[in-house]
Amino acid sequence: MNAEPIGTAVNDPVPLELGHERMAVLARVGDHLMPAAHGMPSAAEIVTDARVGFVLRSRPDLRDPLMTALRPELGDDIEVRLDFLATQEPDAEAALQLVIVAGYYTAATVRALLGYEGQIAKPVNALEYPTYLEEGLLDSVVDRGPIWRDPETGNRAGAS
Repeated sequence: MNAEPIGTAVNDPVPLELGHERMAVLARVGDHLMPAAHGMPSAAEIVTDARVGFVLRSRPDLRDPLMTALRPELGDDIEVRLDFLATQEPDAEAALQLVIVAGYYTAATVRALLGYEGQIAKPVNALEYPTYLEEGLLDSVVDRGPIWRDPETGNRAGAS
């Protein structure tokens, strides 16, 4: 989620008309789903306009279902809103949850509190024989041969 569209700065506000009312609903949903606990901030504290903008620049396909999930017509009761979305508009519910979770866990503050530095490149020497091969950890897998499950039936297929 690091790529930025041409002409869009990282700190730009939300690239859509979310507005104060929808952001307030998003904050209440965030507090409901991810309240502050165990030294971690709530989602409402972290998922700001900038975080939502970051997620939507990375996943513009979430814009419309997010707007649907945050529409004022669904009322102020967060549990009723979430129940309705779960049963009637699951795509909108999924988008709402994904925006909150992605905005939360990609925030530098949250990553620091979790002790997660992000993905770190580990150089590999192509001439070095990997330890897991020396130890024979994959021998039984290689000996067994290729197997898989048929996605239609769930039955095992392949060599036995």
